[in-house]
Amino acid sequence: MRALVERNQATGKDAWGNPVPPSFQPLGTLKCFVWSKLSREIVDGDKTAMIEDMRALFALGADIRQDDEISAVTDAGGATIIDGRLRVEGPVQRKHTHLEAALKRIG
Repeated sequence: MRALVERNQATGKDAWGNPVPPSFQPLGTLKCFVWSKLSREIVDGDKTAMIEDMRALFALGADIRQDDEISAVTDAGGATIIDGRLRVEGPVQRKHTHLEAALKRIG
């Protein structure tokens, strides 16, 4: 699998002292393995929500950080495997042989 990684390049504050809107720019394509660890539906009256626990593995030394976004996950030939954008949630954890990150689908 390949992750098309983007990083927020916006810096500074607006006239009101708030952070400027994010500007995600392509960072690179990283070899990875992405999977859904758990997926379940929660129903509360008329409301339904889908809860999904997605994870990704990257090589040690890969340039991936918390709050980076993945615009696409493809196979080596470029065919889309996972649709939609994903955000790296929480700190990227260093394991013995790889980096592991929790992912969140974003709209």
